[in-house]
Amino acid sequence: MLLKWTCTVLCILAVAGVIALALGRTLPDAGGITTTERQEAANLRDQAALAEHLAALDAALVRQDVSRAIYEWRDAYGLALRTREWDTMVAVGDAAVRLDTVMRGPSGYPTGFRSEARRAYIHALLRAQRDRSREGVDKIAASFNALGDAGLAAQARTLGTGR
Repeated sequence: MLLKWTCTVLCILAVAGVIALALGRTLPDAGGITTTERQEAANLRDQAALAEHLAALDAALVRQDVSRAIYEWRDAYGLALRTREWDTMVAVGDAAVRLDTVMRGPSGYPTGFRSEARRAYIHALLRAQRDRSREGVDKIAASFNALGDAGLAAQARTLGTGR
């Protein structure tokens, strides 16, 4: 008799759980905001934060505070990765070039930020290609040229015309 009641209670709980799961999927989420709207809002916040980090980086470069500039660049790079937009990654690549210029100084000793800029531009190129953005490809090719890498600039233009 006890086994029969246990089975009955477990069956009722299982059915109630299935119903609760089904209803949970059909109810609107908090505030009626869709996932796409939430992602767009997060993207706007990330872009605003990215602009703040890049401004702080430039201010640190003016003060010759290289340590702070590197910190701001790292945060900006992370945000640019999250936004998934080609233009944000180009902005971070450009910031890496500015940072490299200040760090390099008159000695001309390599700092590693030219390679960081190149990496950011490659990310940007892949995103521009995904978005089929001719403007993006042209801007990135010009950035590669400014780095002195005419070969990557030519490849970028070739990739851009491939679609």
